[in-house]
Amino acid sequence: MASQRGADSNSDTRPATRSLTVRQAAVTLVIVVVLGLVAGVVELYSDWRAMRGEIRASTERTLRLVQGSAAEAAFQFNDALATQVVDGLFAYPEMRRVVLRDNFDGIIATRDRSGERPQAGALESSLFGDVTDYRVPLTYEAVRGDITEVGSLDVELDADVIAASFMQRGGVILTVGLVKALVISALVVLIFYFMITRPLLALHRAITRIDPTRPGAWPRPALPGHERDELGQIVGSLDALMQAFQRGLEQRDQARDENTRLGAELDVSRRIQEILLPSQAELDAIEGLEIATYMEPASEVGGDYYDVLSHAGGVRIGIGDVTGHGLESGVVMLMTQSAVRTMLTSEEADIVRVMEVLNSTIYNNVQRMGCGKNLTLALLDYHPTADGAPARGRLRISGQHESVIVARASGAIEVIDTDELGFPIGLVEQMSEFVAEITLDLDSDDVVVLYTDGITEAADPDDRLYGLERLVEVVTAHRRDSAEALKCAIIDDVKRHIGTQKLYDDLTLVILRQK
Repeated sequence: MASQRGADSNSDTRPATRSLTVRQAAVTLVIVVVLGLVAGVVELYSDWRAMRGEIRASTERTLRLVQGSAAEAAFQFNDALATQVVDGLFAYPEMRRVVLRDNFDGIIATRDRSGERPQAGALESSLFGDVTDYRVPLTYEAVRGDITEVGSLDVELDADVIAASFMQRGGVILTVGLVKALVISALVVLIFYFMITRPLLALHRAITRIDPTRPGAWPRPALPGHERDELGQIVGSLDALMQAFQRGLEQRDQARDENTRLGAELDVSRRIQEILLPSQAELDAIEGLEIATYMEPASEVGGDYYDVLSHAGGVRIGIGDVTGHGLESGVVMLMTQSAVRTMLTSEEADIVRVMEVLNSTIYNNVQRMGCGKNLTLALLDYHPTADGAPARGRLRISGQHESVIVARASGAIEVIDTDELGFPIGLVEQMSEFVAEITLDLDSDDVVVLYTDGITEAADPDDRLYGLERLVEVVTAHRRDSAEALKCAIIDDVKRHIGTQKLYDDLTLVILRQK
């Protein structure tokens, strides 16, 4: 059974492994190839300019060397010497036509490859057409020192031959650039894989193999070389959490042997609440936000989840609702909190990636539990903006949960539907394609209200629901109050609506006010 379970776990993790490695390799390859091509084009352009200069300088230098002999042949009408000069120039393969004329524009000697080679194409002409034609006036100094023009030497280079040489050199440049890009890409992928990806995947596999009934015996991964870095700290923190949860389960079992099941479940519930819920001191220490929270479970173990996690870049807020109530919902809630904290500790900022790993972890563990649990979950990342900016804070929202209410200091009310931002966690194995995010700017005294459906679906004795509209009315009426006062106003109004009716669902509320 153990080997079979391990095989199943490996099968579950292979798509995620392929996805992460292939995607990272593809992105790296595209970036490096694009940069390599840009560098190759720049180098090709520089080579083109240099080649044009070389052609012009080389041709002019060659013509200066034969200028004297050509002038003498033109002055003396020496056909043999003229032919020798023309043939010498025509020996260069890039020469298309060479003409030696006298001062009456008569042709003394000429060589022409126009009949052998086609005319240069549009591309070749645009590249080298302006450096192919040369005319050198021929002068001769007479005995008395007079300088007389005796003719001209006309030379036309073949743009096709020059362009072919340039294309050959350009092909070598681009080929070498692409080879460099591929080598660099492969090195980057390998380094990234062995330093970061493989340890993270090992940690992910270990998390998905956690036996909910024996979390203290979870297969803690050995990460050589990472004992003192952030990955080692994540493993240590997760191990401490699993051991604490193991102790909680053991104490629950002891209590169940001594007391009723209700007493044991209540004890576990209190332990879950202690592990999950942030303390007031943690909330007060957060800069930029005034935060008030409230949670009341409908039974011994609630199915609602919320957390407020402060980190160097800002604050990550999570709120969710596990289907049903009881111990299994509490376990799913604890696994959710553990996974969210793990991804935050690993400094994963990509919300899509966070949701993907979180969903994979919950899905695999829920399958092992055989309880069919899933949860709605919204993650919010808050980051304070620089002083002097129009907005004091920025909020990224992702994941499917209840609507988010934003009460602006100006009096405007925004109700943000999160149905298009995600999918229930743990319901399907892959959900990254459904995840999206939106960004809000928060000005001073803007208020954000997060809640679970226990608020809006709270029923009075006549089974009338509290509703989103009434919640918005209370928020509007008390939007200028402190976060704590606004929380109390909402809870008091919900309790008045419920009256003597039984509480059927957990009540969870998180208020954020921009300082």
